[in-house]
Amino acid sequence: MENLVVATNAVIPFMVYILLGALSKKLSLVRESFLKELNGVVFKVFFPFIMFNNLYDVDFGQLSGAGYVGFAIISTLLLIAVSFTVVPFFEKENKRKGVITQAIFRSNSVLYAIPLAQSVFGQEGATMASIVVAFVVPIYNIASVAILEYYRGGKVSFGKLFVNILKNPLIIGAIAGVLFNLLPVTMPQCLVTPVSALCNMATPLSLFVLGGTLHLSDMWKNAIPLAIGTGLKLVLVPSLLCFLMAQLGFRGSEFFVVFCMFATPVAAASYPMAQSMDADADLAGEYVVITTVLSIATIFFWILVLKGLGLI
Repeated sequence: MENLVVATNAVIPFMVYILLGALSKKLSLVRESFLKELNGVVFKVFFPFIMFNNLYDVDFGQLSGAGYVGFAIISTLLLIAVSFTVVPFFEKENKRKGVITQAIFRSNSVLYAIPLAQSVFGQEGATMASIVVAFVVPIYNIASVAILEYYRGGKVSFGKLFVNILKNPLIIGAIAGVLFNLLPVTMPQCLVTPVSALCNMATPLSLFVLGGTLHLSDMWKNAIPLAIGTGLKLVLVPSLLCFLMAQLGFRGSEFFVVFCMFATPVAAASYPMAQSMDADADLAGEYVVITTVLSIATIFFWILVLKGLGLI
């Protein structure tokens, strides 16, 4: 019963936010065009504050023994390599290859991993997740741009790639958080309060927007690639990862933080990136929607299982 309560408390809030967004659109309280504009604001304004706030108070001296961070980085690189190798075996269209590949490895870590870790392990979990996100998100961006450019038939410009990474709002927030962390000054309470408030608004607002922009009826034409990519993303990859972490002795918050980086839905940013790089943007958006909806059930299941096995 305790495990059921933990899993329910972690997942139900996400479902409530999504349902409120869907209901608001159904009742014509908001227009979808407004929600899409608001989604851009959330990504560019609110998300960076999450990264900043969680890294501002981090004791980076603890990283000397944080093997889970290194494990997350190595696992991400391996997953990218395996995905890039495997996808062409079942998908022949270049516009789709890059989209499916990034759907397998690129998680919505800021929106899901950090809040989930906080829900199960409190502020300690949120801080640990933020540290991992600060290292893994740049890898997501580098790999996604390089892979989509490769399948578009172009050459990857490392200078342009580096600039695009630095312009990513999440990276800007992470860098600012680290810089303020290292400075010999303390942020005054008059700034701490609004920063904290902006962080608390980010997750509910983003999920509300997602609920108001869901279009489940248009997905049947891409049923096969969606089924394959979603199965790999939410079931097979987390299964292999959990087995490997258990064998290596990871437990508790370290185990769960890394798990959240791989078992959460496809990153919302994969859609605009696919759109801007001549990939199948419709498929990219559908991956975001379907993995977000199904992850409500899969994450609930995973938390029950991991708690039952004593891994978290």
